[in-house]
Amino acid sequence: MKKTVQRESRMTVMAKVKICISFLLILLVAGILCACGSPAPEVPSDSDTSLAPAERVEVVYFHRAQRCSGCLYAETGVRYTLETYFKDKLSNGQVTLETFSLEDKENAAVIDKYAAFTSSLFINTIVDSTDHIEEVKDIWLLLGNDEEFVNLVKGRIEESLEGKTDGSK
Repeated sequence: MKKTVQRESRMTVMAKVKICISFLLILLVAGILCACGSPAPEVPSDSDTSLAPAERVEVVYFHRAQRCSGCLYAETGVRYTLETYFKDKLSNGQVTLETFSLEDKENAAVIDKYAAFTSSLFINTIVDSTDHIEEVKDIWLLLGNDEEFVNLVKGRIEESLEGKTDGSK
């Protein structure tokens, strides 16, 4: 009888250990997912809410060296949107797409320019040779929803080409 109680006690302890480890793993995964999609801090901008039509629109995507599925999805969705809806503007240079690794020291100047510190998408509307940088944070809420993701990115680029911006950096 004593051996049976000891076995049951060990099994109970093992069950509690398994539950604790499972809980810690869930917290770790949630933390990693949140860190990957965390938005950059707000940085004030001098941009107006309405500008002249853009001379050029730079679409700039930053990523980490170790990329999660959400980050890969975002870059693929942005590329798809540009190649599908802005092919002519890409070919004539009115719209450009650049991607940068945040860990590459050679990208330090552009990382500072955009104040990027995690995976981020920025649209820089250039009017009169002046940058009007806007971070597109909403993409992270639309991961996996292809149609809404593409519509958001397409709409933001169209607004930039027309010289409309929300005034945030």
